[in-house]
Amino acid sequence: MSNQAFNQEKGNAGEDAASRYLRQQGFRILTRNFRGRHGEIDIIAVRDQVLHFIEVKNRTGNLIPGRCAVNTAKQKHIRDTVQVYLTKNQQWADYLMSFDVIEITDGNLEFLENCFY
Repeated sequence: MSNQAFNQEKGNAGEDAASRYLRQQGFRILTRNFRGRHGEIDIIAVRDQVLHFIEVKNRTGNLIPGRCAVNTAKQKHIRDTVQVYLTKNQQWADYLMSFDVIEITDGNLEFLENCFY
């Protein structure tokens, strides 16, 4: 298996775990892997009139937390992609928004809400 295929498989497994967690917490998953011309949003979910744009980072034995990978450039790509999503899905335009990270390290999941603006 190539390194890219392994990383994609690990990423998909992380997104599956994150989606299960979010559903257990009362979120409704609207879409996964939404792509715009500026990038991708792993999970878009809604709960309590708040639209959540969630980046999932799945790490194994890594000393650097996944949240560190959501740097300023990645945040800009996510915000730009959110604009594309809201243009195509105007029914959500009046909702509050939250930019979140789900960090999975060695199987331990941590949900970090409102990580950036």
